[in-house]
Amino acid sequence: MERKEYFTFIVLHYNCFEETQECVDSILALEHSDCVKIVVMDNASVNDSLGRLQEMYQSNEQVYILHNEKNLGFSAGNNIAYDYAVKHWDSSFVVFANNDLLFRDREFIRKVRGEYEKSHFGILSPDVFHTTLKIHQSPIDENMVLPKNRVRRTILFNTLALWFYPLYYALLGKNSKDVALSVTDLSYRKNIAPMGACLIFSRELMDRKPVIFSPETYFYYEEYILSFWCRKNNVDIVFQPDIQVLHNHGKATKSLGDHRRVMKFRMKNILQAAKVYYRLLKEEDI
Repeated sequence: MERKEYFTFIVLHYNCFEETQECVDSILALEHSDCVKIVVMDNASVNDSLGRLQEMYQSNEQVYILHNEKNLGFSAGNNIAYDYAVKHWDSSFVVFANNDLLFRDREFIRKVRGEYEKSHFGILSPDVFHTTLKIHQSPIDENMVLPKNRVRRTILFNTLALWFYPLYYALLGKNSKDVALSVTDLSYRKNIAPMGACLIFSRELMDRKPVIFSPETYFYYEEYILSFWCRKNNVDIVFQPDIQVLHNHGKATKSLGDHRRVMKFRMKNILQAAKVYYRLLKEEDI
């Protein structure tokens, strides 16, 4: 009997019902979606969005809604959802997707399968297109591993800024705006650092890495930690611009509240994640 090939999508959800619904519905509209399973991982939303999602998809056998009692962040939340998926389906591919993504390329599944037949990738990074800024966001870096001095500077800057946060915010942060990386090279290539909004994993990687996001960070540096592991273990990361997803960036983070609070939240988590990553670099003497 031929093995049923599942294509599992993991969508991390926090507060933003409309974005998650649109993301899930765009996945269900893909060609070959009969092989699709979707795990929506609610990361302790503080509004009624979890209940609305449960009601929306209660009769849909392809969509599974999970719930964390506390917000565990990106890595741990996705790891729990992935563990659930592994225990329930024998998936050939797992796609980790931000809930603010839209899958408008209806041939997405066919294209991912076709790329795997060619490259046997461990991780596939699609073209992530920011719908508001009209920019391409993937890959986030041409290098799989960041230099230690760059990470040290990030740690130092965020440490000092948080120590003197009221002064920092008054002088520099109050009028600052989010800066999104714009990518101009859309050529096919391997062994880059992928953009974490959409990460596609094959069995090539899953069989070798039972916990996908390890060591865990709350937010940030997940892509670099993954890239570090892939380089160390000779697993290919492929950037394939012929596969595109649409990104309406940052709504879940913005739901945290005012600009001052959001900025401090980001800086604290960048600092924590940079320290985790820096320890990895030191252990391997890179």
